[in-house]
Amino acid sequence: MAAKKVLCMNAADHEISYANNSDFQKAVISKASPILKESIRDMISKLLPDCMKVADLGCSSGPNTFQAISEVIDTIHGICQQANLKLPEFQVFLNDLPENDFNIVFRSVPAFHERLEKEKGDMV
Repeated sequence: MAAKKVLCMNAADHEISYANNSDFQKAVISKASPILKESIRDMISKLLPDCMKVADLGCSSGPNTFQAISEVIDTIHGICQQANLKLPEFQVFLNDLPENDFNIVFRSVPAFHERLEKEKGDMV
């Protein structure tokens, strides 16, 4: 029996792709930001691991891919700076449907890392 394609997205450079039509999802991520930050503060008040693992299940490929990850890193960076704590190492796991175009995501990783280095200095 052949596998059926149930869910897939258009290529990232396609006119009706998720990457070009994801404003609603960006608004939802922004709306959830205070809850995410509060959860991180609560967790770090109890335990700050040497390595923080962050997973984005359903990360897509487009402008929102690194938004939630950035929120996590920015929040932890701020807490560590205020409390004079060592910033943990980060392992980021991005996952989505196998049919989605991860080439765009992989090509954007160096720019994301450069932005972090520029904003956070040698802490990253």
